[in-house]
Amino acid sequence: HGDHLGDAVAISRRTGAPIVATYELAQRVAREGAKSVGMNIGGTVKFEGIEISMVPAFHTCEVGAPTGFVIRGEGKSVYHAGDTGLFYDMKVIGEVYRPTVALLPVGGHFTMDPDLAAIAVEYLRPKYAIPMHYNTFDIIKQDPARFAELVKERGLDTEVVILKPGEAFDF
Repeated sequence: HGDHLGDAVAISRRTGAPIVATYELAQRVAREGAKSVGMNIGGTVKFEGIEISMVPAFHTCEVGAPTGFVIRGEGKSVYHAGDTGLFYDMKVIGEVYRPTVALLPVGGHFTMDPDLAAIAVEYLRPKYAIPMHYNTFDIIKQDPARFAELVKERGLDTEVVILKPGEAFDF
């Protein structure tokens, strides 16, 4: 969706940093002057010691297909689920990529809610889970602490890390 590109094209033009995206979206941003790397679900690209794999997501989108990404390097793996609902293949993502960190939407309405995101944590089994895509609009208002409670209630070892806008997390 258009609200996810933000300033990526301008940053790419200014810095030469590539935008890694579905093939169709990569073609579009390239026409706008961005450096891009197009790929598709199941593919992996390598940059300076890191690997970026594109995985499925379940959502709508304007260009290409909805996707998430797994970024691996330095013995760690981060799964960014993107905008998605819960889907059973998250279990496969957990088994294949073994994410250290999972960034999961919890806002409901447009994506999964805290209850479904807790099931996603059970499928993925990350060391850390970070809730995202909530509280930016009234329609996706959620309490991220509820997500943490639900993960704990499932008896999972995953630590839920709740970040404020602009905060960083080192692991």
